[in-house]
Amino acid sequence: MAYQVVTDEFINKLFEGTNFGKPINGCVQKKREQIAKTLRDQTAGYWSGHTAYHIAVNGGFLKDAKRSTNKELTAFGAAFMSEFNAKAA
Repeated sequence: MAYQVVTDEFINKLFEGTNFGKPINGCVQKKREQIAKTLRDQTAGYWSGHTAYHIAVNGGFLKDAKRSTNKELTAFGAAFMSEFNAKAA
């Protein structure tokens, strides 16, 4: 089995108690895609929604910052995005 920066169990735990709709709720890959979209949106200066933002921050992917400030990935978030982008290529 290939090494993963973030395990499926960790991803599923982050999404517990949320409802992103049936396609995302039932698929760990779709959850990973949601996190990646949130990280891209946040670092580009776009809002991604309260729940998605808090998953990114509480999961350790994104540094929390005040509204209207540039958001930055953590080292963990950068590693996640690097792995996600490599698998998408």
